[in-house]
Amino acid sequence: MTGSDERRRYVRINRQFITQIFTPRSEYETQGVTENISQGGAYIKVEDWRAFQTGDQTVITFFLPPSFTDRGKSVGLRGEAEVKRVDQQNEGIALEFSKDFQEFEKIDHVEIAGTSRYNKISYYLQTASAIEFADFIRANPHGFLLEKSQNVLDDKVVFQFNTVSLDDDHAMQPITRDFSVASVLESRVVEVKRRKSDKAKNTITIGRAATNDIVFYNSTISKAHAYLYIHPSRAACYLVDCDSQNGTLLNGEVLKPFERYKVVDCDEICFGPQTKIVYFSSIAFANFINQLRATRSA
Repeated sequence: MTGSDERRRYVRINRQFITQIFTPRSEYETQGVTENISQGGAYIKVEDWRAFQTGDQTVITFFLPPSFTDRGKSVGLRGEAEVKRVDQQNEGIALEFSKDFQEFEKIDHVEIAGTSRYNKISYYLQTASAIEFADFIRANPHGFLLEKSQNVLDDKVVFQFNTVSLDDDHAMQPITRDFSVASVLESRVVEVKRRKSDKAKNTITIGRAATNDIVFYNSTISKAHAYLYIHPSRAACYLVDCDSQNGTLLNGEVLKPFERYKVVDCDEICFGPQTKIVYFSSIAFANFINQLRATRSA
């Protein structure tokens, strides 16, 4: 039995992990997302698949998100792999690992290039109390996006949401005793802000491509899916769909491409059929944190 035949015995699972691929031959490095992975290999969707050739030796690093590792942070696993197939039709490459995935080297990784920076609500409970209300608003002028989903494993969702649903009526009211405060503390928060200064000053882009300000690695989200337009006075925020393949919904209403829709506190936004978030202005989010703090101390 050949090495390839042996590796086909491994069960492949559909899991999407952000991946960095380095090719020593050309000293080229790029980023992709796994479509499936096993102990013996992986198939990776990568935009610049043309840069690879069958037989290329690579150093590959997989970034496992906190929702997968249950360690509160992303974990990197690094090893060597050979390109076995370049898939032009599906824009990806098939890799065969030089050793089992479980034997890859573990590395610490604080922030993955191209991903959205996020913290859990528990983080803001600790830090927001240490600064003045006005200072908190000033430091986060554009608001926040809070995850909203059920605790379901979805093979296509990379930015995995692993908490109970955060309903709108809970968001702006004190949390009752029968509501799981612990689960709320684990909810993730994405700060609405630009990552690069060379973009339009009042525009915050959202999509699957790593060049966006807010990145959701989900196959149902377009590379350039939508953007938030912040009015220069900061008095209003607008959501715009960029003619995405699977659409954008605001409180259940399908957005017409390239038209502005005003977003207010506790509005539910769906990017495609799987990624649901709730919008908070900075003031509303700060008030929510204060309410949550009061509930915990009561």
